[in-house]
Amino acid sequence: MKKTFPKVGLLAVVALLATAAMATSAQAVTINPDNTQISGHSTDSSLSYGVATIRCDQATADGTTGLDSDRITNLALQFFDNCAVVGVAPAEVACEGYVTLIARSNDSSTVNRGWIRLNGADEPELGDPAFKCVVTTSLCEVTVQGPQNTTPDPNTNLNEDTDVLNASVNVQASRIGNTLCGPSSGTANFTANYATTPDTLSVDP
Repeated sequence: MKKTFPKVGLLAVVALLATAAMATSAQAVTINPDNTQISGHSTDSSLSYGVATIRCDQATADGTTGLDSDRITNLALQFFDNCAVVGVAPAEVACEGYVTLIARSNDSSTVNRGWIRLNGADEPELGDPAFKCVVTTSLCEVTVQGPQNTTPDPNTNLNEDTDVLNASVNVQASRIGNTLCGPSSGTANFTANYATTPDTLSVDP
């Protein structure tokens, strides 16, 4: 069974999360289990930014659930192994800070399924430092950083049968250097499928 579930991040996403207030729903949403370290591992993360596609062979996401909470907080994203701006140059991806994921009820009448918050420097209660991922090649740098809210599209969901978090989310990015790495600023689309642990992760209702 699929449950709608935002996650990020670049890469960023990620990937992948949100401290913006969740819209009112008829029932409270909770992520289970409570007070638990949640980990995700992806082998297909991709950031599409204009003409550029940024990929890494490995991506991880690690955060913590709360007590009767609708979110995963202190969610750290990492991207590594054979990273590249595809067809342009090899890359290194360095990420710091945290993102926050807020889930919504799996209600077909709700267009916005949740939020992904890239935490900012003025939000110490969400974890310091602010979220920032920088993709560096010999030709360019691409940066995704907080604070910003993102809205996952309908392809973002938690499949509780396979324990896979399917993430697809738009983020704002910027580029310096060669235009083969994308526009100077604009919207990028991050996708990744994260195998999650523990295998008891669920979203209710």
